[in-house]
Amino acid sequence: MTDDASPGSAALGRRLRVLVPAAARWLAVGAAVGVALSVGLLAVRTPRAATDTAFALGLLVLGFGVTAWSTAIGLGETIEGVQAYMDVSSGWTEASAREAFFVLSWSGFGWVFGAAATSLALGV
Repeated sequence: MTDDASPGSAALGRRLRVLVPAAARWLAVGAAVGVALSVGLLAVRTPRAATDTAFALGLLVLGFGVTAWSTAIGLGETIEGVQAYMDVSSGWTEASAREAFFVLSWSGFGWVFGAAATSLALGV
């Protein structure tokens, strides 16, 4: 750490070193799914319909992921508090929910990107 670096910037740097590769990995996985689904649907649909369907499904995954991710962040402590109050242990934690929906959101984004790229490659 340099003299002018604050502890907050060091923590942010550590978080970014973990989050950026993870987001890139799930983005790549989603893009592969988007391309594979678009190409797979070419067997039964027109190129435009195949890429449109793949794009719509990816957008559905992305939308669900972002909505659930924000809900986990906003209501996570409340849900954990209710579980503790009711003495119910389901194993659900705010951190695990955020991680799961992080994966779903970035995969959905990659899926949409892969479907759009396939559409461009097919010229539709």
